[in-house]
Amino acid sequence: MSDAAASGGYWVAMASHAIVAQPGTLTGSIGIFAGKIVTGGTLEKLGARIEGVSNGRLAEMGSPVRPFNEAERAKLTEQLQAYYDQFVERVAEARRSTPEQIDAIAQGRVWTGRQAKELGLVDELGGLDHAVALAKQRAKIPAASEVELVVYPPRKSFYELVSAPFAEENTIRAWLGGLLLSPEERAAVALAGQVRRFRRGEPLALMPYVFVTR
Repeated sequence: MSDAAASGGYWVAMASHAIVAQPGTLTGSIGIFAGKIVTGGTLEKLGARIEGVSNGRLAEMGSPVRPFNEAERAKLTEQLQAYYDQFVERVAEARRSTPEQIDAIAQGRVWTGRQAKELGLVDELGGLDHAVALAKQRAKIPAASEVELVVYPPRKSFYELVSAPFAEENTIRAWLGGLLLSPEERAAVALAGQVRRFRRGEPLALMPYVFVTR
């Protein structure tokens, strides 16, 4: 885990043999939420009239034209509780705990990596190097042996970027930078991007930066 691996990020991580997090990683957030944005009033002000035809008492539950009614809200609550219970049960199974113990520290709460280790949600504190060392140890690879790190998702080709329906300018710029710049220049650009995040009077937390060469 780097700067954040919470909720869905933790769901993915808990399937591993061991979870490594930075002390300041934001993790946990074991919880479920849902809702919808109601635009019916706005559409009426714009002169649009929308009528729905449905078959079933809850068929229009997700309609953006109106808020939930009592029956729909009760059904949504029932569904969320079922998803939450499943999330808690999976975490309890992965962390060799009980649903009751996990529920006591879940409920959507967010923890730092250090807190998560104390609560049993994380196994080790450290960065990518420490995680690789643990993986090598589990795979019985000598600690001094070099291993290849494969980064996912793979870097897209220029054709894949420009053919995407929502190709972003920043993504294309990053692709060109990776093609034209040396590893040292790419590292400098990455660090400069982090420095630009600082603003007067605002706190900023940054995880230790890890460079992976390919």
